[in-house]
Parts: sequence; C-alpha cells; structure tokens
Amino acid sequence: MGRPRQFDESGLLDAATELFWSHGFDDTSVEDISRATGVGNGSVYAAYGNKQGLFLAAFERYCERRARFVREVVVSAPGSARAAVRTLFQAIIDDCAAQPNRRGCLMINSIAQLGARMPEVVSISTRTTEAMEQGVTERLYPAARLGVGEIDEAALSAHSANIVVVAQGLIQLSRLGIGRPRLGEIADISSQALPSDWADQVAS
Repeated sequence: MGRPRQFDESGLLDAATELFWSHGFDDTSVEDISRATGVGNGSVYAAYGNKQGLFLAAFERYCERRARFVREVVVSAPGSARAAVRTLFQAIIDDCAAQPNRRGCLMINSIAQLGARMPEVVSISTRTTEAMEQGVTERLYPAARLGVGEIDEAALSAHSANIVVVAQGLIQLSRLGIGRPRLGEIADISSQALPSDWADQVAS
C-alpha cells in the first residue's frame, strides 16, 4: 500500500491544471506549481515521478470533468432534442466567455501541443471525446426512437459525434476572438442539423 499523500492532492491538481492551461506544458515548471501551492518539489516528484506525470494526472482529471460537464448539460436539458443541443452549445459559449484570455480548452490545446510527444494525451483525449459522444447519444436516443421507430444506430452515433465536433469548434472560434453573437449564430444553425423527423420530439 502506498503512503498517503501529505498534501491536498485536489488543490495541487487544481493549481497545476490552471498553470498548464494558462501557460502550456513547456512554460510551466514543477517549481511554479510548488510556489503556487506550497507543496514542496520533493513531494511532487515523490507523488508523480516528474512534471509529465503531474501533467497527465491533472490532464486526465480535467478531461473527466469535461466529459461529465457535456453529459450533465445535455442530458438534463428540458424540451426537444434540438433544444437540448442548443442548450449544450450555449453552455459551451458561456464557458468560453468565462475563461481568462480566451484560453480555450486544455484538451484541445494539449492535443496540438503535446500529441506527438505524449501518446497518453491522445489516448485520454480519445476516451474523453467518446464519453462526450456517449452523453449526447444518451440524450438523443429517446427522441430518435419516438421519431422513427427503428433506430439507425450508425446515424445516431454520427449525429452525436457531429454535435461534439461543433462544440469543440465553438471553443476554437472563441479562442480566435470570435464574439458571442457570431458563436450564437453558428450554434443556432448547427442545432438545426438533426433529422427533422425526430429532432423536435420530446421524450417523456
């Protein structure tokens, strides 16, 4: 059995996430995180091995939360399937606006910056994207069943993947400085892409 951590691991990972997200992996050191948290370098290295180990722990935790955010928003959204998708897109736009300096999404940023160097980033991101798509599918499935009777599983999966792609695209556009009105227009049009025979169904 490993020794219990002698520090607030949740607080350390929160701080590490913020620093890696705002400054990137290469421009964030263990010393930076140690100064921000008061956790000594030795404790960090003992717990995570090196900076990459700390980053991957923080990154996986961030991605799990991100997938949970997508699922919770879309599954709990009231109304039709189309309305639920629009609610998800609006939540993404609101979240982008709340981020300092339009820093985007740590997952998307890290794929671009680290995917070639850290295969773990790609595998974690792949699992996260699949979890997001599964959350969307969970919300769309009842409406699709009501609308067409017999579900085209491949089409439902493709629509769920497309919704996640649009959500990620909204994040990238926000990072480029695109304003809320334009993002809202894109979200409105994209939410209309569901099949008309079930998009307006309200599942009980």
